[in-house]
Amino acid sequence: MVRCKSIREGAGVAGALVAFMVAGCGGGSHAPKPSATPSKPGGAVYQPGDVSFGVLAPTSGAQAQRGQDLVDGAKAAIAEINIRGGVNGHKAALVTYDDGCDAKKARAAAVAVKGSEAAGALGGICTSAASAAARTLGEELPFLVTSANSPGIVSARRTPTAFLTNGTPYQAALATSHWLVFQRAQRLAVVTADDRPSQYLGDQLVKLTSPVPKTVAQEVAGSDWAANAQAALKGKPDVVYWAGSATGATELFAALKEAGFDGKFVASAESETADFAAKAEGAYVIAPASPQYLPGAKAWTKAFQARFKRAPGFDALQAYEGVRALAQAVTQSGKVDRTRNSRELAVLASPYKTLIGDETMAFSTDHTVKYDNNIALKVQGGKFVIDNALRSGVEG
Repeated sequence: MVRCKSIREGAGVAGALVAFMVAGCGGGSHAPKPSATPSKPGGAVYQPGDVSFGVLAPTSGAQAQRGQDLVDGAKAAIAEINIRGGVNGHKAALVTYDDGCDAKKARAAAVAVKGSEAAGALGGICTSAASAAARTLGEELPFLVTSANSPGIVSARRTPTAFLTNGTPYQAALATSHWLVFQRAQRLAVVTADDRPSQYLGDQLVKLTSPVPKTVAQEVAGSDWAANAQAALKGKPDVVYWAGSATGATELFAALKEAGFDGKFVASAESETADFAAKAEGAYVIAPASPQYLPGAKAWTKAFQARFKRAPGFDALQAYEGVRALAQAVTQSGKVDRTRNSRELAVLASPYKTLIGDETMAFSTDHTVKYDNNIALKVQGGKFVIDNALRSGVEG
């Protein structure tokens, strides 16, 4: 993996995290408007010379809870950066725009960010909103899509300064194939729900694992779970993979056990639910990393809880890493220069590590993230614990 430099020389990560626990967060939020100097809570105004970043998140509507998690993760990064001395000696600031998980609102938010003096932007929980923002931001402003993961959101041609930071569905299948190698699997049965995303995962896994483990069954599940289990077990697999809903995973897991299957059961990210964990002892799930499972995120999680009075979620982690990457791009540029910042974002070089353990955030030529964020979870005692970080040099 690429080695990289820290966001800013000075205080170490541990010291910054301890200080963050008692420090205020930078940045405020408001409805989209083209302002270069947005107001902070209390009436203060960001001074010229501040380095600001825009956050596009659904702070209203059905996804408001996730949107707030994303905003708070970005605030956590801003606070840490300022404790370390800012970006090139300038205070870092944050401006939040409500995209409502709606394409029209996302376009308006993107126009507002473009009209401001922001050095870059991040966000995008829903695919439609993220796509609209990426295309509206055009060919200059750096934009990191933190949560939505459809590879169609970004492209080197249509959105030359937009990048995905969440692993794509293909990368989820690739991560599962890596896990199967770690398990020394020899015979694989693949069962999927009857929908395109699930079947795509199953098809990609079969392609990626050939010739070992050998695929001995590939089935689309019907409503009879006992029959689904029997079809999967005909080829005597040592691993059964499920792609689909958590409910389907629970039903198939139970039917497999009833049929006497004593091999390993692994499911796609949809099964990362408390209900599945309560009913599927010993099962595995391959899913994008959330902070509670990462050994390297313990201090950060504690600091986040102290500030926001709740545990951080997946979106908070993604936003935190996104702000750090944008700040590093400005640091490497030496100034706020959107075109140059975008170029630097594609070649980050800093000795800080991400909380998942990678030595940088890096991107492929198609603008998807190079080192995906999937990890392997195992159900133990009715809850998920990390089984494997699926990357070299990282324990867990």
